[in-house]
Amino acid sequence: MKLKKALIISAASVALLGAGAGAGIFIANNGLADSVTTSSSTSSSKKSQTNSQKKKVEVKVDMATAIKTALKEAKSGKVVASELEFKRNTPVYEIKILDGDTEKEYQVDANTGKIVNSSTEKISNDSDNLELSNLDTKVSLADAIKKAQEKYSSAKIFQVELEMEDGKAVYEIKLTDNNKRIKLVISADDGSIVSESTR
Repeated sequence: MKLKKALIISAASVALLGAGAGAGIFIANNGLADSVTTSSSTSSSKKSQTNSQKKKVEVKVDMATAIKTALKEAKSGKVVASELEFKRNTPVYEIKILDGDTEKEYQVDANTGKIVNSSTEKISNDSDNLELSNLDTKVSLADAIKKAQEKYSSAKIFQVELEMEDGKAVYEIKLTDNNKRIKLVISADDGSIVSESTR
């Protein structure tokens, strides 16, 4: 995935509260979420954490909404990746769209829903991205997110990526649900679940 890797939230590090896919609260340590909590465990979590080391980062916009915003700005293209990250202590969705031989990247503020940064570049010499750009996928990234939400309604999605696996196009989706980390692989051809694992 050719997204910028500054302060990426890992599967072990996402902490969200509240309903919805992506909206909630992160318990952050030096800008990176480092524990998973639920609304029922907020009080005990607060007691066990040092206030000087922890801070709350509220996330009001879910990934699906951020993707719609990026697509509207891009006007055309295919979303191939979306990831929730911290940029300068601010949670943002970094969204990658491929449009022919052009790669478009958008950073959408996870609180305001506004685009805070964008860039474009040619991918003429990037065979992997060109392959993804030219794929005729029957299932969109947004469809894959919906499928994951239906299966894991209480989990939070923080990373989705279109990639080739054993010669087939799939979406790799990473979620967190309290202390459980989930990896879901969905076919980009028919939306079926290829594999799933939890830990």
